[in-house]
Amino acid sequence: MLSDARQLASDQQVEGDVCIVGAGPAGITAARELIGNGARVWLLESGGRDMERRAQRLNRGQNVGYPIHLPHQSRVRAFGGTTRHWFSPGDESWAARPLDPVDFEIRPGIRYSGWPFDRAHLDPYYAHAQALCQLGPFDYDPSRWTAPSRTPPLALPSGAVGTTLFQHGTADFDGYYQELVRAPNVTLLLHASVVDLATGEDPDRVDRVEVRREDGSRCFVRARLVVLAAGGIENPRLLLLSRRVHGRGLGNDRDLVGRFFAERLSARTGFIVPVIPDLAGRASFYHVHEAAPGVRVQGALRVPDAVQRERQLLNCAFFLAPRSLSMTAESVRSVATLVKARRRRPLPAGLLGHLRNIATGLGDLGTFARDRLRRPDGASSVLVIRAQAEQAPNPDSRVTLGTRRDRFGLPVARVDWRPTSSDRASIRASQEAVDTVLRAAGLGHVELMLGDEHPPALLEGNFHHLGATRMHTDPSLGVVDADCRVHGVRNLYVAGSSVFPTYGCSNPTLTVVALALRLADHLKKQLAG
Repeated sequence: MLSDARQLASDQQVEGDVCIVGAGPAGITAARELIGNGARVWLLESGGRDMERRAQRLNRGQNVGYPIHLPHQSRVRAFGGTTRHWFSPGDESWAARPLDPVDFEIRPGIRYSGWPFDRAHLDPYYAHAQALCQLGPFDYDPSRWTAPSRTPPLALPSGAVGTTLFQHGTADFDGYYQELVRAPNVTLLLHASVVDLATGEDPDRVDRVEVRREDGSRCFVRARLVVLAAGGIENPRLLLLSRRVHGRGLGNDRDLVGRFFAERLSARTGFIVPVIPDLAGRASFYHVHEAAPGVRVQGALRVPDAVQRERQLLNCAFFLAPRSLSMTAESVRSVATLVKARRRRPLPAGLLGHLRNIATGLGDLGTFARDRLRRPDGASSVLVIRAQAEQAPNPDSRVTLGTRRDRFGLPVARVDWRPTSSDRASIRASQEAVDTVLRAAGLGHVELMLGDEHPPALLEGNFHHLGATRMHTDPSLGVVDADCRVHGVRNLYVAGSSVFPTYGCSNPTLTVVALALRLADHLKKQLAG
């Protein structure tokens, strides 16, 4: 059933069995799994059916620390959540891949690493998530995805570096709108901005969820179970806004809510100079391509789990893109950095250095422009390397409440993203392994390693907001337990990428959906008890 908070009376109170805050992939998945089981489900969405400027303004926040995307440009308040942000002209697919077994392990060289369960535990949920995301079969073995019309993965000496696989989807979660609207036991409530998870006489239980309507008036939802599925920044913000113990926030007895905020590290980290003719053409497996009817995949280079364990490396995948040699000039990189800086705060360090690169590299920029005019997709003389890497858990990287306030008078989110020099060092070590393997295979070598640029390359976030309500069985090390229940609050759960304890190099949506399916199973047991 569809409803709208604007149609509810001021201070009206509605009741249900489960209240889910946020209609993104996690919230939609959990609500779908509860269709037809008899539970009365409220699915609350701050935005509307489609993106609206007024709702997006509620995402405005404050960024400090390392430059990161402005929150209102990286999050979406609308049905489907940030999946509505996936597609743009020329980029009509999104990448999916499960986390690797090593991502779930306690790694001696990586402090705070480890999940409460292993990858095998999540595999049945991954298989189900694969179907919900409308991807191909749950099979990420590159050897089984080589189409007859495509070249196979590069032949590399076994051991230090191998080829991994990403699938690319073309459907978003907006497609589940009608199914939820028609569900007899689910009410989708739009324009319902949650501002407080209130406890009553029992301080260890959420008594009611306070919703603000667009005119600022209130209404309330009371439910036996509450699921917070509002995204990697808004999840910790709502817990912090729901002050309970000495004003520190709900579930924040140990000052952990908002800590360990992470992003997927992404940067152009160098380029491969080929030794053999047409290496770029022979690397077509590493482009997005159709490997089976309706199934698109892309290869990437990656240091295997065993080598990561041995060398204590963070997870990292390297994408390869054929480009003209002119694109590798430092002046071109500096222009790209300054363009990206427009949508990040604070501004990147080294702006003067980038301007110097541009001033001294005008000839290279001219060559690049001529190459683009001659062949818009670029001549394939080198393979540019782009890393997508894991950040180590860092408690000083965090989401807090800012000094500015939204239109409801509440503090906005303040994001203090802090990747470290060791994160960069791990990417470089992985790329050095790639260089060594390419040389041994007689294919080429890597130039302009990460750290050799002047000024340093800008590490970009991928809109993957992770870890700020992390999962751990020990309440002194995590905000939620292995069932995603907030420590110290009996009926409050968190869904989404904010529960990741460690992050891997894979895009998070497939894991978010798998975890939401797992959580839905737990909720069903709680409702039946």
